[in-house]
Amino acid sequence: MKKRKADGTVKVKLESRGVDRLGGLPDDVLGHILGFLPTPLAVRATQLSRRWRRLWPAHVLALNLSVRNCTTRGVGVTFPRLCTEALSRFPTFDIPSISLEFGRRVYIAKANTWYPEAMERAAGSVRVTVPRGVVRLELPRFTRAEALNLTLHHGVDLELPVAGNDPVRFDRLTELVLATVWLPDGTPPLHEFLSSCCPRLRRLRLCRLRGGEATRELVLRSDALEALDIDNVDGLTRLDVAAPNLRSLSVRSCFRYPITATEAETDVVVSAPRVESVCWYRSYPKRLIFRADGTLTRVRRLSGLKLATLGRSDQFDYPYTKQLLQACSLTTEYLELDLLLPDEMTLLNWLGPEARASCEDLMTYVPKLPRVTVLSLTVRWGLHASVVPCLASLLSRVPSVTTLYVDSAPYCITVLQSAVPRRGEYRWGRAVWADQKMSLDSLREVSVRGLRGTDAQECKLVEFLLGAMSPSIERISLVFRDGTAEHAVDEIPAELQANFPIATHGHWVKMARLNGLELTKRIPDASIGAGQLHEIRKRVAKSL
Repeated sequence: MKKRKADGTVKVKLESRGVDRLGGLPDDVLGHILGFLPTPLAVRATQLSRRWRRLWPAHVLALNLSVRNCTTRGVGVTFPRLCTEALSRFPTFDIPSISLEFGRRVYIAKANTWYPEAMERAAGSVRVTVPRGVVRLELPRFTRAEALNLTLHHGVDLELPVAGNDPVRFDRLTELVLATVWLPDGTPPLHEFLSSCCPRLRRLRLCRLRGGEATRELVLRSDALEALDIDNVDGLTRLDVAAPNLRSLSVRSCFRYPITATEAETDVVVSAPRVESVCWYRSYPKRLIFRADGTLTRVRRLSGLKLATLGRSDQFDYPYTKQLLQACSLTTEYLELDLLLPDEMTLLNWLGPEARASCEDLMTYVPKLPRVTVLSLTVRWGLHASVVPCLASLLSRVPSVTTLYVDSAPYCITVLQSAVPRRGEYRWGRAVWADQKMSLDSLREVSVRGLRGTDAQECKLVEFLLGAMSPSIERISLVFRDGTAEHAVDEIPAELQANFPIATHGHWVKMARLNGLELTKRIPDASIGAGQLHEIRKRVAKSL
């Protein structure tokens, strides 16, 4: 039964409190729900009723086996025995999903059959997690799984199978994740294993990978590869990708910044004419080449880029940011940037006292981005930095933006008590800009996160955005950090509504969040009439 309350919301009232809604679900749905539980708990849950007793293993399509269930759940069996019994009771040879988690107390050797049997019977996805302790783990020579995820602990060596009389077959594997993996000395190059044993691989993610010579070069030639994510691969000096069907490319923290001229040559060469998403974060190869075969002409999403407002155009992240922005300026629709406003101390640290005079205004190199509709910014500023001019300069280059996300993240020096005015010394909305000429008519949603309510720069940032908004704005969200005084959160909306009535017209809703408080402005049900809008503009003119 539905009952409409005075504020317009609908309250649903159950007809009877004794209705068993969970028991009314089909067996397949109940089995799918039980598949998210550890297998021993799922088996115990089936004892709740006679009907549930037939759910496992007939309708549960996953095995979740963890050593934690043997040591802390009171199962009372060893982990190898738990795996052996679970595999033997599963009704079909093919198992859609298997998850294994084990540690130092589990002895894995060739004599143990449960590990290779689990890898062989997996027909869907396999996830192996080793939180600690195992010294060496062997990858089996054969698996029929379509997705394989290996997340190991630092110090665990992963032995890749070597081609011999018994061929290595991963013919059905389409997704591979290697996270926190060490490849021991003597391991052949990783790309040779990938190209010879995983011909159908569509998604590849390498995260926190160490392998010496095995990961020195990564040369990928694949017609099936669609997504490539490389994150913190230690010692990588060459990345050469030729994938005509690649859609997503992500490179993060892989090539460290060259300290001396004698450092090893590092190269990135990409040929991917159908790539649509590029993430480039803190990676500094000496040469970054995108082939002139249409690569970057279809990019819709750019992320991970760092854009400093001052500095030198040939240092740190800026050459790669400039190259990607200019190459994708006419196609990018989603743009994610770290906007850095360095203070004097930071510039001296970057450039040195002798090269300080060569500092440039790097915003002049940013091209027009006419198709960007979603802009996500992390704004970092130092002491005495002015956020508004730099933000205005960037927003003037994205005339079609409809959604703006801003994370406020000042450098640690600005959060000192001496550098932050107290709440009583600064009120939001006092500095109404009478000469502000910029208008963000295309904006429909704005979210500013990480606010403290006492920082002058973040206050000016919010004031600038509100002053540039049009009445067509539909949603404004202000998210405050933990520790923000509740009275400040209550006062700020009233201050903003008094000084920016057009942008803030609507209902402000206060919502508690795990990471602070959120104030969200929503438009009312009825649109603003012409007469009401005229009255609001007259009030604004009087206040100016």
